[in-house]
Amino acid sequence: MLNKEDYEEPRCVLCMNPKSRIPIDRVIEKYDSYIEEKAYERAESHLRYWLEEAKTGGDEAGELTMLGELMGHLRKNGKIDEAVSVAASAIARVEKYGFSDTITGATAILNAGTVYRAAGRNEESAACYERAEKVYEAELKDKDARLGGLYNNFASALTELGEHDKAEKRFKKALAIMEGTKNGKLECAITYLNLADLYEKRDGSEKAESLTDEMLTKAFELLTDESVEKNAYYEFVLDKCIPAYDHFGQFLRGAELKTRIGRQ
Repeated sequence: MLNKEDYEEPRCVLCMNPKSRIPIDRVIEKYDSYIEEKAYERAESHLRYWLEEAKTGGDEAGELTMLGELMGHLRKNGKIDEAVSVAASAIARVEKYGFSDTITGATAILNAGTVYRAAGRNEESAACYERAEKVYEAELKDKDARLGGLYNNFASALTELGEHDKAEKRFKKALAIMEGTKNGKLECAITYLNLADLYEKRDGSEKAESLTDEMLTKAFELLTDESVEKNAYYEFVLDKCIPAYDHFGQFLRGAELKTRIGRQ
């Protein structure tokens, strides 16, 4: 069944009250349902519709949130150049709207950093994460999942830049936080694989073998834990983790993960 955002143009300025807030929670919930159905084009259209609604209604915070969601969607679907363009737009709006010291602004900057990392622009990525880290550490509780996600992403960028000690410190901070969060087992598995990559880059394949094997084993146990909910995000995570096992020559584990998401 069509929803109105599938066919209706965003409302004109005269049709809305100034600072009209878009319903963020409902928008994200609907987006998640499209992703669960693998209706990726409709999911993107949904985000673009509500981005225009936020702009038209003068909802600056809503606009930044939608830009963050859109750039993430584009990144996950391989539209990196478009995602980079949206990321640059979001950063400019954070400055323009005076959101630099807010969670909303920091989250937009963080999302931009993840896009830059996907584009191989690691110095720009790390700079974004550093900005977001200052705000998150000041404004969020120590065990907030958002802080764990930031540490994980920041550490990955630092790994690529050869800042191994700084990266390891943040990966371990991420593990301490993510263990008790929603999707925590999957997030910890990703972090263990990131640590395996870090140790190989830092120490070399042969010297790091025992450490990398330990990290790969811990990640595999979490990825195959039967208590983990099997949904679209689970499939997404496994699909992203499989290449790590192939890279380290653990083909049987990679094959097992493939069977769990219907790949041969």
